Amino acid sequence: MTAGKARGDGLGAELKTGVASVPPEQAQRIARDRYGLVGQVEWLWGEKDSNYRLTLDDGTAYLLKILNPAEPPLMTSMHSQALLHVEAADPGLPVQRIIRTLDGEADFRMTDADGGTRGVRLVTFVPGASQTSQPHSPLQRYRVGALLGRLQTALSGFTHEAAHHRITWDMTHAAGLRDLLGAFTDLAQRTRLEQAMEDFEAHILPRLDHLPAQVVHNDFNMENILVSETAPDTITGIIDFGDMVHAPRLFDVAVGAAYQLGVAQDPVGAMGDFLEGYTTQKTLSAPEIDLLLTAVRTRMLMRVVIPEWRSRLFPEQRDFYTRNSPTVWGQFARLDAISDDDAMARLAAACGRGRE
Repeated sequence: MTAGKARGDGLGAELKTGVASVPPEQAQRIARDRYGLVGQVEWLWGEKDSNYRLTLDDGTAYLLKILNPAEPPLMTSMHSQALLHVEAADPGLPVQRIIRTLDGEADFRMTDADGGTRGVRLVTFVPGASQTSQPHSPLQRYRVGALLGRLQTALSGFTHEAAHHRITWDMTHAAGLRDLLGAFTDLAQRTRLEQAMEDFEAHILPRLDHLPAQVVHNDFNMENILVSETAPDTITGIIDFGDMVHAPRLFDVAVGAAYQLGVAQDPVGAMGDFLEGYTTQKTLSAPEIDLLLTAVRTRMLMRVVIPEWRSRLFPEQRDFYTRNSPTVWGQFARLDAISDDDAMARLAAACGRGRE
């Protein structure tokens, strides 16, 4: 299918809607009237939502998240309830804490200037800088992996009626992106993506119903992991539960591993650091390990395909949406330079077992 004919059916409604901004004075009124908090607001970029950092006179900071009008109320509720559940299940996990309204609500609905309704949530502002912006190390990656394991454990008992919703970034539905591959006019790039898609369809799709699943974070990337600026090996926060979904836990691990590739010259070693940490908390089965490399490459495929298509819907944001694509293509090249047998054996060893 050519780029001109590609329909974009693989994109869900949540990614076909641009950011609907709320003016700062309205954000301040929400903080004052609904939370009893008075302070200065600073707009923060968000892919879909209107986000503000609220800073009180004493320096206390919060994140005021005014959600996209396209997000259903049940989705807003799920994200809020998940944060409350994680706080109760593992109070030591460095996640944002829900600040309830004056009426005791974890989130609420507001009416915007167009007469539509949208959700609002206030959470604590987690300190630290994004992992992306700081130096990386094996210890840092190990600790990130351990935190994902703890987070999965904390979420293992969480249920919500919206948990099985369809979201574009859920690898379960990666095959729906096939029609978008025609947007890549570079033959080598399109061929590489087609191979990754074929591997997903051949090896993972037939086994989907047999993979252990639960509610997962689903976006454990370096922008959503915060570290200390003075001691980057110290993880200070996990943020952004907006892509949460009920899905195979393997996909959650593959997402985290894919992002830990960074610019490491040995991508398998970088993933191994992460997996060794994860294995201190959770254990992947042999069938999951066998599919891990394919799942990582599927996430890499998604990382270039989805931003490319969104940049066509919102061309004014193209530079931002596709800013990470060159990095992902570099990761493909370095990972492809290692034989699959070698890579899979090393990943299995990092998970605490040899290949069976």
